Parts: sequence; C-alpha cells; structure tokens
Amino acid sequence: MKYASESYAQNNKNEEIEVIGFTGMVFFTFVILYSLIVLGMAINPKILVGGIKNAYEFTIARELLIILSIFCPVFVLQRIIQIIYGIRLLDYKFQRILIVSNLIKVISVYFFFNNGKYFIVEYFLFSQLLSLAAVIGGIYIAKKNLNYDVKLLLKSFKFSKKLFKKTKKLAFTSIFLTICWILYYELDPFVIGKTLGTYNVAIYAIGLSIIAYFRSLFGILFTPFVARFNYFVGLKDKEGLQIFFIKVMAIFLPFTTFPVIAVFFTTQNFIYSWVGSSYALSIPIAQMLVASYIFSFITYPSGILIMANEKVRALYFTSALQPVIFWIGIILTFKFFGLQSFAYFKFLAFFLEAVVYTVLILKFLDISAYKFLKKIVAPAAVPTFLVIVFLLLIRGHLPLTKNKINLLSYFLSIGGVVLTGIFCYYFTSPLFKEFFNGLIGGFIKKKEIEIE
Repeated sequence: MKYASESYAQNNKNEEIEVIGFTGMVFFTFVILYSLIVLGMAINPKILVGGIKNAYEFTIARELLIILSIFCPVFVLQRIIQIIYGIRLLDYKFQRILIVSNLIKVISVYFFFNNGKYFIVEYFLFSQLLSLAAVIGGIYIAKKNLNYDVKLLLKSFKFSKKLFKKTKKLAFTSIFLTICWILYYELDPFVIGKTLGTYNVAIYAIGLSIIAYFRSLFGILFTPFVARFNYFVGLKDKEGLQIFFIKVMAIFLPFTTFPVIAVFFTTQNFIYSWVGSSYALSIPIAQMLVASYIFSFITYPSGILIMANEKVRALYFTSALQPVIFWIGIILTFKFFGLQSFAYFKFLAFFLEAVVYTVLILKFLDISAYKFLKKIVAPAAVPTFLVIVFLLLIRGHLPLTKNKINLLSYFLSIGGVVLTGIFCYYFTSPLFKEFFNGLIGGFIKKKEIEIE
C-alpha cells in the first residue's frame, strides 16, 4: 500500500496497478500455502481441537476447516480491493459494503442459533459467502465508478524482479509481522482447543468476537490515514506529518476509548443480551480482552507512522514484543490461572506495546511526555470520568435477557453515553473542537454551493 500510494500520488496508475498485482501474487502464494495446511488438518481435526467426543463433533470440525480452506483466497481479493480504495482515500466506499455484510452476519446469528438450533457450519458458510459477495461488489464498483483497469491488474498478478527489489525491504519485514500476527492473534484459540477442549474455546471466543468487532471498526477509522501518512513521507514534509499525527490521535481518542470503556463496564449486559446467560464465564475474560483496546488511539496511528517511515528495527521490535510477552506469560502462569491467563497477558502485551509506541512517537514528535499528556490525554480526563459515572448509573437498568430487542436497547443506551462523552470532549479538547467546527463549516459551505 505504501508504494502503490506513492505511485498514485505521482499519477503513475500503471505502476500502481503493477505494485498491487505483484504484492497480491505474493500474498496469494502464502494464503494458498495456509489453505493447503488447513485442508490437510481437516483430515484429522483432533490435531487442532482436543475434546472431540463423537463422530458428529468430528464432522463439524472437519467441515469448518474445509470451508475455511476453500474461502481463504477471498482474503487476498478483499485486501487488494482495500488497497485500491485506500490509496484514493475512498476506503469508506468499500467499508460501507463490509459494514452491511457484517451487520447481516451479526443479525443472522438469531436465525442460525435460536430455539435449540446450533447450525455452526451453516452459519460459517453463510458468513464466508457474504464476505465473497462484498468482495465482488467492491470489484464491480471499482471498475464502474473508479474506471479501474481490472484486466491490467490480472495481467500484473505475477512475479516482477523490478518490484521485488523495490519492495523487499518492507516485504521481508511484513513476513515477520505476519508470523508475529499469527502467533499473537490467531494461535491462542487452537492452543486452548487442544489443551482445554472445545467448551473453553467457546467461552474464550466470545471475548475474541467482541474485540474482532472493535478491530474491524478501528480499522475502518484508521485505514484511510495509511495513504495520507505516505503522502507526507513522499513529499518529505516531516513537520506537516507531525502536526497531522497529533490531530489524528486527538480526534479519534473519543471514538476509540469511550466505546471500549462503555463495553468494559457493561460486558455482562452485552453478553447476556447477545448470546445468553449460559456464557457467564466469558464475562471476566471478555472484559480483559476489551480493555486491551483502550489505547488504540495511540497504537493504530503509531503503527501506520512507523511503517510509513520505514523504521524497520522499530517494526521488528514492536511486532515481536506482543507474542513474546503473551506466550511467555501463559507458559509461566497457565497452571495458576488456566484460561484466564490468555486474557491477562493479551492485555499486558497490548499495554506494553502502547508504552513502547508512546516512547517512539514522543521521539518523532520531539515533545516531552508532559506536553503529550497535556495536549492529548488531559482533555479526555473529564469526559472519561463522566462516561464511567453514567455507565455505573445505568448499568443496573440495562437488559440481561437474550433477544434482539434487548440487544438493540443495549446498543442504544451505551451509544447515548458514548455520544455524551464525545459532546463533553468537544468542550475540553481544542484540537477536536477545531476539527469538528471545520467539518460542520465545510458541510454547510458544500450545501450552499449546491443550492446556488
């Protein structure tokens, strides 16, 4: 995405497409390898999941793995489309499609899991088909509205020695990042399944599902800035990037921190109204996992900044830090805390990463920790306090029974609290106030021009 953004900024569309085609081919190669491994494991799912008791459970595990294997290439297409839209700062157009797709997935839970029904295989297949439909829709819109040359993209889906030399510095770093990502984000359910059985996987998966939604939401918020950061780097405008980076953190702090706090203090209500009281054991685990994302306003833009500036050493260190802390912590404490240790050290790894990122950005911004706290963190103190107070006051009145109306009521209630916090933040953060006023002013001006 970095190099494609630079080519697009230089109005070299052919090179942009060639970069995306080449890197898409590399990604496809790795995904196919992963797909074949998963397909091989489908022969004997007990390799991954312990506690399979009968032929019925064996069949379910096998079918889930086969579906995953078949639909793996969809991830490649989805990432390619995200890059195409992202470098044009039009990522929101594809995100709209993904949001609709994910909303259908969430709502369909009540169809596949209700009145004693538990169609996990059918739900997973339906979910994958929705992802494929979203990808097809994204390709169609890119070709129709962006006049994107899909034929050239297909022709560019091959190895290029020239592009390999150009991208290899970050490419090999990305391979390492991918390995660390798998170790940290994807491996724990398999380990839990193998050591503690399928029931504990289900308990842990509730928390993982919640943070997966946060990860998707925050990805939507921050992905457009990948291209913007690269524009500044391409123009060698460090001062402009510094100013822009501070604004990004200040503006998105309430949109990331307040929802995390809201779900953290009302996790029981969320889980009970979503999947029912039978998953009560998931509550403390989900709370700890959700708390991990409280510093997302620092970690997300910082990761983008480090990548844009090609700080390879920092990328290696920050990427390795999380899985190392996570798995060492689990190995040392698993016999004491069991399943809880996975949640505890997921949070600790996130927290330490946020500390490291803060040190790195203080150096990049060339400001003291005091100035950083005063400019970014301090304005959020009063709104955060008010959000917590309101949550504690309404928590006892939120629903605790599983059904769609209760879940909608829950989201509307905490949504109101989050909006109240954002409203208060408007008066305490000069940077956020400046941004919001500019946004409203630009909207009004646009409407006036349309009327004229």
